[in-house]
Formats: sequence, C-alpha cells, structure tokens
Amino acid sequence: MNRFPRILLACLLGTACIHRDYPQALRVHEDLPGSGPEFSLALYQSVGVGLRSGHLVVLVQDARILETFEEEIRQARESIHLLISRWQPGEPSERLLRALAERQPGVVCRLLVDPIQSPGFEDTVGPRLVQAGCDVRSFRPFVGAVVVFDDERLEARNHRQLVIRDGRSGLTGGTGVGPAWRDTHVHVEGPAVRQLQQAFARDWLEAGGGLLPESAFPTLEPRGEARAGFIASTGSPSLSHSERMVQVLMAAARRRLWLTNACFVPTAATMDTLIRKARAGVDVRILVPGDEATAGVLAAQRSTYERLLESGVRLWEYRSAPLHARTLVVDEQLAAVGSNNLEPNASALLEEGALVVEDAPLATALADSFERDLSHAVEVRRDEWRERGWLDRFGSPLPASAAGCR
Repeated sequence: MNRFPRILLACLLGTACIHRDYPQALRVHEDLPGSGPEFSLALYQSVGVGLRSGHLVVLVQDARILETFEEEIRQARESIHLLISRWQPGEPSERLLRALAERQPGVVCRLLVDPIQSPGFEDTVGPRLVQAGCDVRSFRPFVGAVVVFDDERLEARNHRQLVIRDGRSGLTGGTGVGPAWRDTHVHVEGPAVRQLQQAFARDWLEAGGGLLPESAFPTLEPRGEARAGFIASTGSPSLSHSERMVQVLMAAARRRLWLTNACFVPTAATMDTLIRKARAGVDVRILVPGDEATAGVLAAQRSTYERLLESGVRLWEYRSAPLHARTLVVDEQLAAVGSNNLEPNASALLEEGALVVEDAPLATALADSFERDLSHAVEVRRDEWRERGWLDRFGSPLPASAAGCR
C-alpha cells in the first residue's frame, strides 16, 4: 500500500482528520460592490440569503443588551423565544428570570440553551424558568438516556444568540447572559425577523420542542430604510455559510474593512483576502482579545500577526474587559453583527448566525464604536512585533488549526 491510502485509512479510522485549509477554499477574487442589488445577488449566490429592504436596525451594546432583553420580554404579547449559547448564574440571570416570571399573561416562553457552555444553568436556573411557565430545552444534551463521553455533540455546539418577540422583532449578537463583557448586538424589526425565527425553529425542533405555530411567523410590514438579511450557519467540514458570508463581505471592501472578533484564528483563505485588500489600499483594521483570551487561542491568534502586519494590516488587542463582540464594517454602508468566530473549528462545528445590514447609520455607529474601542486597546506594531523577546516568540507558535474557542 502506498503512502496516501495509508494516510486516508488512518484518517477514516481515527477520531478526527479535518484539514481546513484545503486548496479549494472559497476566495472571492473579484471586487464586489458594497451595496445595492449586485451585492445582494452575490450574497444570495453564496449563502442563499439576499438583503431585503424595510428594516429598522439599532445598535445595542454592553449593559444596554440586557436592558433590551428585558424590554423585549415585557413587551411580548404572544411569544418570547430565546436561544442563548451561554447562560451563567448571576445578577444578569436574575434580572431575566424576573422579567420572564413577570411577562404578560398568555405569553408563551420557549428557551433553548447550550448545556456545555452554560455550567450551573440546569441545576440553578432551569428549574426556576420551568416554574415560571417557560418551556426550557437543552441543545444536544450530553447526559440523557445515555451518557455521552465521545460524541461529536460534545464539540458541535450552538453559538447563536437570538431573542425574538412575537415573531416581529429580534436581537442577535456576540454572546449570551453573563458578567460585564464587551459585546455588541443589533436589534431589528422588519422581514429579516422571520429568518431569525426560522433559525430558532430549526434548533428548537432538533431539541424536541416540536413545530412552532403559524402565529409565530406573522406577515411583517416594512419598518425602516435598511436592507438586511440573517445568515444562519451550521457547522460544515468543508465550507460553512459563515465562511462564505465573510468572504463576500470582505470582497466588497474598497476603502474600509474594520473587523472585531472575539476568536480570530483565520483560515488561509481569510488571511489571503485580508492581505489582498490591505495591499490594494483598503484600510484593514482588526481588533481582537488581549491577554484575557485562553492561552491556546491567544497563541494561535498571535501566530497570524507577522504576515498580516507585513502586508499593511493594522492590529489591536483589547484590554479593558473580555471581548465578545463579532462585527464587521465595510466602507460606509455595509455591516455585519453576530456570533461568528473567525476560527476553523468554529466553522466546522458550531451553529452560528449574523445579521448583514446595508445601512449607513448603522455602519457609522459601528465605526464610531470601533474607534472608541481602540482607545482601550494596544496596537501591535510591526517593528515592535519583530523585535519581541524569545519568550513571547515561544508563546505564539501554534498554527491556526490548533485553536478552538466558543
């Protein structure tokens, strides 16, 4: 037997053999328009979702996220649906518990949580929500009729963050319910809310919750001028919708490409596109976590710096609080806000989601927020990075495929 069949056989018999940077990885080589029907068509060809008009979108950040969660719960008249990847006990949890317990009579509460990312939820929070009349379910539980020790469900988790009120308004963003993180969500009203509801419905059905009633999908009238679409991405061993979406967005950048990501360990395809854009004169800036990131993720993240810096990309590490935002600003009108990690294992395994929006006011608000964040970050400069000590060099040797984060 020659060498290649042996390697293939070893992969098939082993626990895992996924090489993410395969030669056919998507790279959108042509420059796309940053707005209008042509961009929408490019996005539709890639992920099956175009941008529709008629949306009202509002940026929601940090402490305001929890406040907006509470407002949506208290304003609900028919249903409140929550898909939270990470729910930690604490004061934010207590506030949501109170809001859900005090919701309007007759409002159906459905709540889906990822159990692996929410330690303590099942014992301390879940029973109180059930007592408050909520239907609470776990996404791919690892303890059920059979205790699962070695199963892809331990890695194929749900990373979406969704709050949908009456099927008419929704929130999505970086992370769930917990302490004071630096995070960004977007609140949306308009036709794209139906796409958020469908993403919730799909995961709810998998968790044993059954089909949602017809009333959960009301006819949605235009609410504003923004064009938007929600891109739901399911883990794929080849090429996920999350990766396709990011490539299309980056290809549209002509002047500005500002990226914030809580887990930045890009594939070769993403690296190539960022570098190509920077060399073409696009203002490419990347904001990533600093020392609060886990050691393995931080090492893999920093292993990408040298090549990016050499190509003219500017990099900052955020230092004020744990960074959980995942946003992208392209030129003056295009933006994306969601939960998407730029990391190979996330694309291969996680349920992700992001709202893509064509709206100058939202893009401006995100750009202003990005610049404010830079005042709480340290820029990684090319000359200083070259001259870093041997201990720092030893701490950043991992390839992109070695990291994993949630």
